[in-house]
Formats: sequence, structure tokens, C-alpha cells
Amino acid sequence: MKYMGSKSRIAKQIVPIIQQCIDDSHSDTYIEPFVGGANVIDKIKCWRRIGYDENQYLIALLKRVQADGKLLDEVTRELYNNIRKEYRNGTCKASDWLIANVGFLASYNGRFFDGGYAQSGYEKTKTGERYRDYYQESKRNLESQAKDLKDIYFECRDYSTLSYDKGYNLVIYCDPPYANTKQFANSHNFDFDEFWETMRKWSKYNYVLISELSAPDDFVCIWEKPVSRSIKAKDKGEAVEKLFTYKGGLYERNISSEV
Repeated sequence: MKYMGSKSRIAKQIVPIIQQCIDDSHSDTYIEPFVGGANVIDKIKCWRRIGYDENQYLIALLKRVQADGKLLDEVTRELYNNIRKEYRNGTCKASDWLIANVGFLASYNGRFFDGGYAQSGYEKTKTGERYRDYYQESKRNLESQAKDLKDIYFECRDYSTLSYDKGYNLVIYCDPPYANTKQFANSHNFDFDEFWETMRKWSKYNYVLISELSAPDDFVCIWEKPVSRSIKAKDKGEAVEKLFTYKGGLYERNISSEV
């Protein structure tokens, strides 16, 4: 996964596209092999919703929130540094959900111990300075999702262990690590060639949509939008988020002409 909340900025735009695909195809199963912060799947209406992610800590955190479990009231810099050190040393005995609670919600941009501690403070905006408590904002956002996660099946699995290359008629949305961008430690060895080949196979018998900044020539972009890449208002860095599907795949054959 990229980071918690990585799709929250564009969910309003891409959810209707995915939902229309589900409605038009009459598919009863929606799957996200890279569920991340569940900021898309929590808004989808489908009889069966399944969210996979290879990060065991993330899945543990989503399951805890799903079950109305409590999150930490606060995460100090000292606690953050201690948990990060033990996690990196392989000596952390804390529960998986707690490691995720600290690593995702208290890290800058939600980058699971990669972004550094998200220190609260004032930031400049167009209307003046405002105080930001990044941990509390992230905590509230995740807690507010609880009611929308109730009937989602979450499981820790790598996408490559899934087999959807037969006639399943599933709607699949993929949000993989982006090529040529900063990756999490556990995404550094992501095989992009293998990923796109898998997307080609899945697309023959399923409705597959992929979020990325670019794609091979045999994929077509069906939506795009410039999006800020930072949680800070003063940071102007943008990237053009795009939604792709495979040329000749089930989505393009049956849905694209109707969109």
C-alpha cells in the first residue's frame, strides 16, 4: 500500500465510476487487492466487498476499527520513536493493530514509519495560520469509517497470490505502489512488469480498473485529475492521478461505451 488515506482526495470522483460498473455489470462481488486505508471500498455498494493488503499491520488496524476497538488517545514522539525502533529491529512485542496505529496515524503523510513523526503545529493557509494536530485528524478520520467497514471482509494477502484469470465477472479496483515514486520499505521490490501482466489476465474475464500515474500502451486512461500529494496546505506538489483499464478487457468491451 502507499499510505493511509491516499485515495481520500479522489474518492468522490472514482467511486461513481466503479459503482456504475458494478451496477451495469450486475456483479455481486467487489475486490480491492491493495485496500490501503479503505477510502474507496468503504463507499462502494455491493453484495460482497473484499479488501486485501500485504501489510499485516494495516489489516489488523482495519479489523480493530471495524470491531469498534479503541485507538490510542495520543501518540507522543517518544512512543513513536520507541515503537519505530523496535519494529525496525524486529523486537516489538506490541499488537499488530497498535504498531499500525502508531506507524500509520502518527507518521507524516501516513507513511508507516517512513515519513517521520507528524508533529502538530501551526501552518500557513490562504486565510491565515491554523493549528493542525495530524494524529488526532487521522484518528478521527479512521474512527469515522467504522460504520462503513462493518460487512467488508479483510484479509492479509499479496495480490500475486490471488487468481482471477477465469470467468468470475468480478469488479476489481487496484491501487498498487506507483512506479517512479517514493515507496514503502516493503514495496521497494514490487515487480511492475508482473503486475501489469496480471492485470491483463484478470481483465479478460473481470471488470478491472487501476489507479496509477502512467500505464503501458495497451491500457487506456478513462479518468484523470491533478491532486495534491501532501497533507500540508503550503505544499504545492501535485501529481495527475489517473484511472486505467485494459484495452480489449471486459470493462472496455462492456462498460466504456456506456460511460
